[in-house]
Amino acid sequence: MKNRNRHSKTIYILAVLAVLVVIGAGVLIWQSRSRTDGTAAATGRTGTETVSTLDEQAREKVRSMSPQQRVGQLMMIGIQGTTVDQDAAYQIAQYHMGNVILFDRNMQSTQQVKDLNAALARQIRRQSQDIPPFIAVDQEGGFVLRMRDAFPRVPSEQQLGENGDPAAARTWAVTTGKKLKELGFNLNFAPVVDLGSASERSYSRDPAVVTSFARQAVEGYEEAKIWCALKHFPGIGKVRTDPHLDGDQVAASRDELLAADMKPFADLIGQVPHDKMFIMVSNVTFPALDPKLPACVSQPIMTGILRQQFGYGGLILSDDMEMGAMAKHYAFSDMGVMAIRAGANIVLVCHDYGHEQETYAGLLKAYENDESFRKLVDEKVTRIVRTKLAGGEAGYM
Repeated sequence: MKNRNRHSKTIYILAVLAVLVVIGAGVLIWQSRSRTDGTAAATGRTGTETVSTLDEQAREKVRSMSPQQRVGQLMMIGIQGTTVDQDAAYQIAQYHMGNVILFDRNMQSTQQVKDLNAALARQIRRQSQDIPPFIAVDQEGGFVLRMRDAFPRVPSEQQLGENGDPAAARTWAVTTGKKLKELGFNLNFAPVVDLGSASERSYSRDPAVVTSFARQAVEGYEEAKIWCALKHFPGIGKVRTDPHLDGDQVAASRDELLAADMKPFADLIGQVPHDKMFIMVSNVTFPALDPKLPACVSQPIMTGILRQQFGYGGLILSDDMEMGAMAKHYAFSDMGVMAIRAGANIVLVCHDYGHEQETYAGLLKAYENDESFRKLVDEKVTRIVRTKLAGGEAGYM
């Protein structure tokens, strides 16, 4: 009987110890997940289960897509009219274009823009396995402001910076974002994060000031549930030639660029969720970073600095490839491939249907004939689709 009691006590003690071990392990796991979630939030990710689910959904979507549909997700195009006319419909259907940007030429009235964006979304989803498009616009404020007669008079970055109140940048971003969302847009190519740009397109020449204003703007767009894009990495405040006209080289050392022009980008990457802000890369050349190629087709800049050194995990977009800085020096059939290889996720070709088709054809040819490029494209398209799925869940689409 004593042996039996002693045996029972031993079992009881072991059982209690086992329970304590399980509880302790649970606490450690909870703490680990809490730390992981905290890190995830800082890098634009959500909880582990949500990430896993969205990743798998994105992979399934991409597996169901044709090569043509996958390549179409890599492009953002412009259309010519104020409706989805025969030419625009053909461009979207024939080339499976996955994203679109509007300009003043496309906008006549508030209702017309709403109708146009709704029609574009329907047309693109029909050709893209029901994946919604990014519908973008440049609505920076000041000099760069679409639909001036139907839109609030948004101050320029320079005016906001001179006012000295970063909170005003947030207020105007909320106002701008909500108005754009009403019109059917889900992406605004703002704020400008360059130091001392021309045409009032800069908050300041001081990196810390630019960071403080830009962060407020990003948070304002997040509140309005619309994506934004920091531009123009690595920073074009020092350019002498307008990139719309021709190429230019920024004569600054790597250390100078890291300490000044790139500093706001690096700081914001460390402060803001990456799935809420994209980064647009300039088509200017920075010899200290890449002696041969413009930033938007430079692997050392987009992959080496932006991805690896700064740890950016969101979407990278090129500036418009039809600007003189690119169009005067490279073939459209090559530019898209160069940009995607170098690190971009989406290539902008905004004004000419022929140039859009050439860019698409070059990308599709490389996809079909180059296995390494095909794998790279599939990875990039998966990132794009995942961002769209996550945005849909968060109310951005």
